[in-house]
Amino acid sequence: MKAIALTAILFIAPLAPEIIRNTAQQVASWQLSHFDEIPQAPETDWTRAAFYIGLARWAATPGQMKYFDVIRELGERNGWQMGNSDWAPPIYFADDHAIGQVYNAAYDHFGDRRMIEPTVQRLDYILQHQPQVSLEFDSAKCLQRWCWSDAIFMGPATWFGVARIQKDPRFRDYADREFWATKDFLFDSEEHLFYRDSRFVGKTGAHGEKIFWDRGNGWVLAGLVNILRELQPGDPLREKYVKLFVEIANRIASLQRPDGFWSTSLLAPPDAGIPESSCTGLLTYGLAAGVRMGLLDAKRYSSVIERGWQALASATVDGRLGRVQPIGDKPDPVHITDTQLYGSGAFLLAASELVH
Repeated sequence: MKAIALTAILFIAPLAPEIIRNTAQQVASWQLSHFDEIPQAPETDWTRAAFYIGLARWAATPGQMKYFDVIRELGERNGWQMGNSDWAPPIYFADDHAIGQVYNAAYDHFGDRRMIEPTVQRLDYILQHQPQVSLEFDSAKCLQRWCWSDAIFMGPATWFGVARIQKDPRFRDYADREFWATKDFLFDSEEHLFYRDSRFVGKTGAHGEKIFWDRGNGWVLAGLVNILRELQPGDPLREKYVKLFVEIANRIASLQRPDGFWSTSLLAPPDAGIPESSCTGLLTYGLAAGVRMGLLDAKRYSSVIERGWQALASATVDGRLGRVQPIGDKPDPVHITDTQLYGSGAFLLAASELVH
């Protein structure tokens, strides 16, 4: 019933499926033809992976199957290899694992084992050589594990997807254990939000607020959705992820700005905070998915989702999404001219939930 209620709101004019579809098609087309407007990075970099994760979800919506061919071409160009950042711990870095979610989606669509073999091999190596480092964010060493909130989006869904495809619980159990270690380390149970990493615990922002970065929590909420998609109903692990998802969603909904965006510093006063698009896309996706999956009450969350989408649309001109905070790790200035791949990916994730 809750999924039906979400569908009902789509017929409010700004959320009519055809309008959403047209805008999302413009965003996908613009981004695919404007890679030259972003900093150079390998195709398996997390910024590109976040876009292709959104494109894969969009490709699964009615009439968008052509984008699976774009994803297949991406994989073939790169031999279906995961990322290999040259500044972070090799093999282990979650940002390098994000592209695995795209490859898993390609495998689910095409059924070609070549598409996931390098991912399976990488993760199996990690199982055989598990890192033992602290989650304290004091050096690059902690990046061997999920010691920053962004990693909740980048890594776990790849692991849970491989566990599902391989029917191998070792991948599932490792990801589950590491996820809850990160949650215990970075989650503020009073505010029901994640710190970006341990450096921000106990710090305050410009207005005396605890520093909870918008995109960091956007990564978490969207990452939880992607984990839940990989855990089948009845899986004994699922309920604790549902509980955490609902807890964060409830807090996030209360922090939305009157203009529909969320601020870069989530607890900053609305009249002083800086509105930002990539987080707004991730959070709108998370909330819409939660309603569609029957985890969130449609009556409460539909207006939040509607305002979030309208905010995203207001920042989009001819397919170019603006007001996207550049790569960072904390609340920073944002301008309407700022755009990035992960912003477009978040936009497509949100759109995909509103047209299914």
